[in-house]
Amino acid sequence: MNSAISIAPKRAARRCPRFDSCNAPICPLDDWRRAQHLHGERICLWLREAVKPGGMARIAHAATDEIAATVAEALPAIMASSSADLRHKLAEASRSGSKLANMRAAREGMGHAAGVPPAPVSTPAAAHAVLRAGGIGDDHGRR
Repeated sequence: MNSAISIAPKRAARRCPRFDSCNAPICPLDDWRRAQHLHGERICLWLREAVKPGGMARIAHAATDEIAATVAEALPAIMASSSADLRHKLAEASRSGSKLANMRAAREGMGHAAGVPPAPVSTPAAAHAVLRAGGIGDDHGRR
């Protein structure tokens, strides 16, 4: 029975759309109680988003209701038991803009949403200029 319990978080983590590229040691979808966050390590996108106003709704829209529910359930315990650096980074994230909202706006602005005509962008440099003009950029949470 213990093996089934220890395997369940790994399966949940693999359902995460960012599983293959995320290197955050504290993942609410994984067995985060066995992990340790060291100063300077990456922070899970779902955790950074969950601390923002309206973040849980954006998570449910971008991922699944199951991921949103798991994040919402784990967040208080993660905040209570994690490193000072992780708590500080999440406090900073709560005051910054939403990466999920920015990505959605960029997709819609580029014409990827249903019913939205493509933006008149002909080169990567022009695309970058459109994104930056809209306040959407690759600032990695630094403001």
